[in-house]
Amino acid sequence: MYLITERNCHDGIYYEKSFFSEEGEISSKEIVHFRNAKLQYNGIEYVFLYDTEMNPIPETFDYLNFELQDASPNHRYTALTALKFLYCFLELYSLKLESLSKNDIKNLYSFLQGVSKEGTLYQLNLATSRSHSTVKTYTTLYRSFISYLGYKESPLLQKSKNYKLIYNDESDTPMKIFQYDTSLTDYKTEISTPRYISIADLKEILTVIRNEYSIREECIVRLMFENGLRLGELLGLTNEDIVVNEKGNYLYLRNRWSDSPDQLAKGCMNIKNKQQYKVKAYRTKDIGYQIVYLSENLLKKINDYVNEFHLNDSNTFQSNYARFTFADSVENVSNDNFYIFINSIGKPLSGNLWGKTLREIFKKAGLNVDKEQRETNLSHRFRHGYAMFMVKYKKVDAHTLKMLLRHRNINSVKHYYRPTDEEIIEKRTDLVNSIYDVIPELKI
Repeated sequence: MYLITERNCHDGIYYEKSFFSEEGEISSKEIVHFRNAKLQYNGIEYVFLYDTEMNPIPETFDYLNFELQDASPNHRYTALTALKFLYCFLELYSLKLESLSKNDIKNLYSFLQGVSKEGTLYQLNLATSRSHSTVKTYTTLYRSFISYLGYKESPLLQKSKNYKLIYNDESDTPMKIFQYDTSLTDYKTEISTPRYISIADLKEILTVIRNEYSIREECIVRLMFENGLRLGELLGLTNEDIVVNEKGNYLYLRNRWSDSPDQLAKGCMNIKNKQQYKVKAYRTKDIGYQIVYLSENLLKKINDYVNEFHLNDSNTFQSNYARFTFADSVENVSNDNFYIFINSIGKPLSGNLWGKTLREIFKKAGLNVDKEQRETNLSHRFRHGYAMFMVKYKKVDAHTLKMLLRHRNINSVKHYYRPTDEEIIEKRTDLVNSIYDVIPELKI
């Protein structure tokens, strides 16, 4: 029997594969440890996946750096991680990617989910559990990778006769979407966990922030709730992205060469070099950039924050500020440009640090946070709150909501409507009462 045990070190997750003889003694042991790395060359970042012997894997290099060259950095990093665990699985089970069976695929799903189990030949002792959505993301990337390699007969690519009907408000005819034979079984998430920030939640959060935190936290929270900004869009904001003119106050959302992966503006043109600032696509609305309206009150808050937080006389702050906080200027290269949201030591605020701060705020406000698995992005709850506010209070239709959320496909807005159990009960009660009003005989 083989015992596969998950281990962890400074280089990430690796696995021990031990073979036990019939007497129960370990007769052999091997280490399966695939590593990844990033390298800058001529201003371009390349990513690598190495096998246990530190040999680069050619097909993954080509896929990650050429097939996915126009993808966002976060997407490539996710693909790199997904392929790392795929190749670990193949090595542990002595399998070939081009000849996987349906049963192998099921075992792969179980492996990725972190299911420890005991079989007749393999016993797994795994420590890392991954969410359903993460495994589905990895599976989508595997299908892309296998298609790129030309393994058309792989069970991962085979479609079943089952399909879903996808309704599009712009068309009277639904589309048939055929499912894969080896799809991960779907399940419905617990609806009782609020997926958005309500008006009452926001009031509690603002109370905590104003009592225990700073104007920076208030600006961030309000930009996400009042404007529906994603965290990456917010962290990538620079001084020249705030525009005030006779038409009003606006935020320009766009990507820069100087941005980190935390500062990605989703839906905007990805930047591979500074020359792209001059191309027509980058200067075209809804391709190179997006525009969001900014209220006078929130603009004043942001100005107050910048005047308070960006002026620090300490040597450490000034040194970091000069090295890390200045951003590429895409309007006028002679002007200094800087990232708006920074940390206490003069560097741009990271998503990780903000996430820790927000979890503290949520707990102090008495709001639910995931303890074991972070299935609900805390920052994204504000964007959901923005969408729910528009639906519940402003009664906007799906087409308007699509424009407000800056989505290209109307189907993308449907998952933003996530009512709580209490709201569902309230709606059902209202429905029953309405029926009773129309048919009073039912009350008897």
